[in-house]
Amino acid sequence: MARFHFQNERYNVPQETRYSRYLKQGISSGMGVSATRSQNKEFTETHGSYGALILHPNWKAKRKEIIERDLFKCVICGSNEDLQVHHRQYHFIKAIQKFKVPWDYPDYLLITLCSNCHGRGHSKLKVPSITL
Repeated sequence: MARFHFQNERYNVPQETRYSRYLKQGISSGMGVSATRSQNKEFTETHGSYGALILHPNWKAKRKEIIERDLFKCVICGSNEDLQVHHRQYHFIKAIQKFKVPWDYPDYLLITLCSNCHGRGHSKLKVPSITL
């Protein structure tokens, strides 16, 4: 089930999903911190030194490309403040027992979110991990 769809060179959130209603209503669970930060224990344990990877030049280039594609705005609320790139799913490579590096994902699995929408989304829903 697709939560976002690409239309008119922009990702849109379907109006009918519970997730989109949750985000649009601005309900906060109180987490307030994005789960992509390396301080998040669950994320660090499953993704290694993610904090170091997001400083890598390859991620910076990919991040810039995705934010430009999404017109420098959050795809949920339209904010242009404190933008982050969200992975819609993670890929675990079974043969090497590691997750893909953040920049090695197809563009359609990456979307631009502001820090508020990103944090609320991660606190409400777990990003699925696919084993390859």
